[in-house]
Amino acid sequence: MNEIEERKGYAFEGWYIDPEYKKRLNPGGILPHELTLYDKWTLIEYDVTYQLDGGQNHAMNPDKVTIESGFIKLYPAYKKGMLFKCWTLNGKVTDIIPAQIYEPICLVAHYQPFFTVHFETRGGGMIENKKVNEQGKLEEFRPPMKLGYEFENWYWDVNCQHVFTFDQTIPKSCILYANWKVKQYQITYNTNGGTSFRSNPKSYTYFDDIIQLKPAFKKGYRFIGWYDTRGNKQNTILPYSIGDKTFIAHFEKIEPKRK
Repeated sequence: MNEIEERKGYAFEGWYIDPEYKKRLNPGGILPHELTLYDKWTLIEYDVTYQLDGGQNHAMNPDKVTIESGFIKLYPAYKKGMLFKCWTLNGKVTDIIPAQIYEPICLVAHYQPFFTVHFETRGGGMIENKKVNEQGKLEEFRPPMKLGYEFENWYWDVNCQHVFTFDQTIPKSCILYANWKVKQYQITYNTNGGTSFRSNPKSYTYFDDIIQLKPAFKKGYRFIGWYDTRGNKQNTILPYSIGDKTFIAHFEKIEPKRK
């Protein structure tokens, strides 16, 4: 009988005379003139070792593989005070254990310091530097405030062309730049059954010049003035004002002239 060829990833168990591998061939026995033999193989389990550089491996990473394991996702290692960067296998970065493994393998964990993010608020309230988390991302936080402006977004670049979002990974220590737009405050008119001038503005900004409100009209009544919700007469919006405003029209009934 010829030597059987090696089969990578498998160990040869022997010859059998039945396809169910119940009856093993007896090398010293007498064989009939014609006989079909069945070769039996078992999977070899290969060790997967990890060089963790003082860190801890993820519980989901396997310690054994076979040639039939297929691609296996790798989970990050953990090292206190450091950010997991990547695994390498034979010097190459990988996030999986490849398929068709037929020898022991060793994966090496790589780490990096937690990156620091600085913030340029461009006249807004100061934001202290922040460290990325273990996933290399920033935790969400309340944006800064700037009088007369509305915060629009953080950007990677000073020209505000590339938007930063909190689901993005921070690849290195960097500066994020705030972008602002002028805040439009809304104006509501309660005319008490009358009609306001169409030219009365529906919004204003912190930077507008003084706004003189035009009167409202109501048939049979004389317009007294606009009042705020606190009952104060207010026919103007002064420069550097903030906040949405509601103006209430006050009238007095015009008594008919007596003949």
